[in-house]
Amino acid sequence: MRYSIVAVGIALVVFIFIAGCTSDSARGPEIPGTTPPQSVQTAVPSTEVITIPVTTTIVPTTITTPDPLGDSPDLVTIDTITGGSGSRSANVTVSSGYWEMWYTADPLVTGGQDSHSASGSQSAVFPSLSVVVSDANGKEIATVEPPGGLDVNLWQRSGDPRPWSKKFYEGNKEYTFDITARSVKSYLVEVRVRKP
Repeated sequence: MRYSIVAVGIALVVFIFIAGCTSDSARGPEIPGTTPPQSVQTAVPSTEVITIPVTTTIVPTTITTPDPLGDSPDLVTIDTITGGSGSRSANVTVSSGYWEMWYTADPLVTGGQDSHSASGSQSAVFPSLSVVVSDANGKEIATVEPPGGLDVNLWQRSGDPRPWSKKFYEGNKEYTFDITARSVKSYLVEVRVRKP
């Protein structure tokens, strides 16, 4: 008799547990975009696979790429000029009394490489980059060229000097950058001012 009371008690606890797990109040709050769970009809284990959809929230992040000219902790880039072989002009307004021009170039050929013209003549080709900086009145402020030129063979022996930079101790006006590049794959010029 004692064992039958214990068995009835255990059966009652199991019934209450199963009934509590399948009641609507035991479900908890409804999650938008999901299907509410179905009531269990039997205590027999099931092999049915239940798929519950999961809602994923994508949080946008800002991905910053390193500056190809390198970071300067106290400067910020206000304009970028890019190009390849040929000539180009660009205007940049500098609203600071001090600024820097950072630049680099990727030569197409090594210095002194032979070139054949359509007429059959042969001459040496030297990659070059020249940036003439003028103010809005056309007054030339500076002509900037890579020190030592664009000589990849020399860089392999003594180390790559890129990027280069030039400091300007005037500003608060618009400047014209007349860029001439010969035998280069690409160049990059950045105008940087002090961080506020």
